[in-house]
Amino acid sequence: MGTKSLVRSFRATSVCVYLLNLTVIINWSLYNPIYLNVLIGTMTSIATLAMLLVAMNGPKFLLQLIDNSRFGFLFTFRGRYLMDLFVSLFLYAMEIWGILMATATLGLIFGIRFAGVRHPEAFRILFRQSADFDDEEGTVYTDTGDTYDGTYDGTYDGGTLESGRR
Repeated sequence: MGTKSLVRSFRATSVCVYLLNLTVIINWSLYNPIYLNVLIGTMTSIATLAMLLVAMNGPKFLLQLIDNSRFGFLFTFRGRYLMDLFVSLFLYAMEIWGILMATATLGLIFGIRFAGVRHPEAFRILFRQSADFDDEEGTVYTDTGDTYDGTYDGTYDGGTLESGRR
């Protein structure tokens, strides 16, 4: 399977899973209209809707609103994994359909990770790569075709990576 078709299939599967998650969450909230259930349904719906927008890669004006240092983690694998884990934990409390969709959501994110090990190019297309764990500026790198020929400790022929930051 080619990289583009793998990316396309994971994006389409993600969109389907997030739409089904929204359906289960809204249905559960409407049939159990207790304050706490509606509150949990609203929070998980917002998280799922944000992940749906990221998975669809659009609409562009909404993505530009959430594509800042505060919500930039949604575009990384770690951020998507944490959001999916958050939603899945609440889905496990939403009867049998919630349990099925929570399992499908976790299966999807683990499947993407395992496919990313075999096809790293597809993984780079799907997610942004963080610069490092201690980056205060929230710098992320995308796959723009540039290559970095440095070493693991952050040095390269021109000095260190730190010397180039402002």
